[in-house]
Amino acid sequence: MYKEYDEFIPGTEIFDDINVMRNIILESQHLLKKSSDSIEDIVSDICGLQYDPNPTIHLNQYIMLWNRKKDFKAEQLDIAAYKEFKVVETWTFKRNMFFVPRNEYSLYRHATKGIVRWGESDEIWLKNGDSPDVQAAEKELKERLSEFEGLTLNQIWEKLNLSYEWHKYRREHDHSFNLPIFRAFYRMCRRGDLLTCGRNPGTFREPIYILKEKIGFSDWTTDTVDEKQAIKSIVDKLIASFGITDPIHISHISGYKTADILPVFEELEAENKILKLSHKIGRKYYYVHSSKIHLLNGNAPDNSCEVRLISPMDTIVRDKVWLETFFDYSFTFEYFKKKGMKWPLSILVGNQFVGYIDCKMDWRAKKFMIKERNIFNRDFYDCSAIDLAIEELAEFHGAKEIIEKP
Repeated sequence: MYKEYDEFIPGTEIFDDINVMRNIILESQHLLKKSSDSIEDIVSDICGLQYDPNPTIHLNQYIMLWNRKKDFKAEQLDIAAYKEFKVVETWTFKRNMFFVPRNEYSLYRHATKGIVRWGESDEIWLKNGDSPDVQAAEKELKERLSEFEGLTLNQIWEKLNLSYEWHKYRREHDHSFNLPIFRAFYRMCRRGDLLTCGRNPGTFREPIYILKEKIGFSDWTTDTVDEKQAIKSIVDKLIASFGITDPIHISHISGYKTADILPVFEELEAENKILKLSHKIGRKYYYVHSSKIHLLNGNAPDNSCEVRLISPMDTIVRDKVWLETFFDYSFTFEYFKKKGMKWPLSILVGNQFVGYIDCKMDWRAKKFMIKERNIFNRDFYDCSAIDLAIEELAEFHGAKEIIEKP
């Protein structure tokens, strides 16, 4: 699939091995070797953790950090997100809810408010729903919630004596009960006036909401950030987070239109923040971030034999074309099928994807179940490192037993 490359960038050493590029990508994503960096630094480097509520195993955000942070435990993210607020939940890229560093929240919100999700962007949705009665309802809701440290959605309406109306609107879909204060709640969430300060135990981890002022946020100061510059900064961060990429890949990951991404790439290239590789890979030219140039000269970390078990919602595998181009690997999974749902964890050994396991955690029985183990590369059929990684993953889940179907 890969040809030899005579030269990538003037001045760089000649090499003909895709391993160098793979190592750059995985090093950029903290996947080549586990990091001792803080959660907020790792989250910043990889441009966020996607929150996903699927409870087949530990949620995506925990698996992403388990693969990247040394000695990671799930409660560490909960503390960072809901106690210390070093990372914050927010609506950002087209993949919806992400954890981003608190000190980058304004940048993400301002840079992604025009991205279309659920049919329209946050900016358009907020503008279309603005009215005097909703504004008054927002003021009322803010005043009432200032009395409390954190409430679930049902608790909010109980405190406001609106439980009956909320039930009619949400459970019975009676839109005659679509009150301005309900719309005000969603607007405040989308704008970041209400934040998640905790999540209750349970299958889908019910969120607990709090006013941003209650946890020390006075304002997001987005008015002081130029939107065009904010987008450029986020695109720059995204490119650095992958090391080697192209506009279409960044478009698929972020939700920005490719046509809008192209001039940003041109600006970054003109400023020498990114450089175009001199040969096509497949049918396209790719770019390397300037912070990774030295790695092309043979300074990339040595390939390891460490094993990562990558969630299907992990950023590294979200764009199948890019993934197949650089790793010669692809997979499918079934998210919505209630029976026989397939939730494969891709097996990354060093810098090779060698197959996947389809697994499920029985939380009550404390059993980690492997429904299918599919190894594509015969060199890894009896790889003890894969077995050890599965044991570590089961321990991460608190499993007392591993059950694997023959």
